[in-house]
Amino acid sequence: MICDQCGERPASVIVKQTQQGQLTERHLCHICAAGNQSINIAFEQDPMAIHQLLSNWFPAQQTTINPVRKEVAVCPTCGFAFTKFLKLGKFGCASCYDIFEPQLTEIFKRLHNGNIEHSGKIPASYGNTLKIKKEIDELRKQMKTSVEGEDFEKAAKLRDEIRVLNMQLEGGVSNGD
Repeated sequence: MICDQCGERPASVIVKQTQQGQLTERHLCHICAAGNQSINIAFEQDPMAIHQLLSNWFPAQQTTINPVRKEVAVCPTCGFAFTKFLKLGKFGCASCYDIFEPQLTEIFKRLHNGNIEHSGKIPASYGNTLKIKKEIDELRKQMKTSVEGEDFEKAAKLRDEIRVLNMQLEGGVSNGD
C-alpha cells in the first residue's frame, strides 16, 4: 500500500482517529508519519522495546525480591540484578538465565497466556502445505512398516495415498479425486 500523504513510498504506519464519532484511517510512510504533528511517536526509538514491555507488566518492587528468600536476585557470576534486566531487556551473562529462571517462568506465563513455552502460529497459506507434508511423512513410515511386515497390498494403498497428496502439494488435485 502506498502512503496516502505523499503517494510515493510504501505505507508502514496506520493512523486511526475518531473525530466527531467517525473513524478515519490513514496509511502513511515512516517519513510522513514522523512529520505528522498528531502522532506522538519518536521514530528514532523503538516503538516498544522489550524492557519497556516487561517493566510495564512487572513493577520493580514485584520482581526484585525473591518470594522464598526475601532477597534481591543477583547473578553471582556477573553481579547483574533482575531489575537491571527489566530496564535493559537483556542479561549480563549466560548464567543469568539459570539464576533468574523463576522470574522468567512467571514472565513467560504472562506473555503466553499461562503457558511457559511459546508455540508460534503458522501462516494460513503455509499451514495446509505443512499439514500435507506431515501426513505424507506419516504415511511413508506406515508404508515402510508394511513392507517390512511383507503386507504389500497395504503398502501399495499407502503409496497411492502418498501420490495423491504429492499431487495436492503440486497443485494438481484439490481433494484427492
